[in-house]
Amino acid sequence: MELTVGAIELIIGVAVLLATAFGLWVNLNNECTKIKSRVYQLEQSDTDLKVMLSEISARLHAIELILAANQIKDK
Repeated sequence: MELTVGAIELIIGVAVLLATAFGLWVNLNNECTKIKSRVYQLEQSDTDLKVMLSEISARLHAIELILAANQIKDK
């Protein structure tokens, strides 16, 4: 079985096309993983921020109660 120049060029072209498609797939998966990790990190920092704001709100409420009690004692 003889391979002609056209068949060899076709085989090389298909191999290059498959290698390029595989490289693109790997690159897109890598970018998708990066984006997922960034979203997870942002969600975690959002949760941390909410917890911190809840603690600040509770402490502020305690300060308000202390101030109100001091005003009642002064009267």
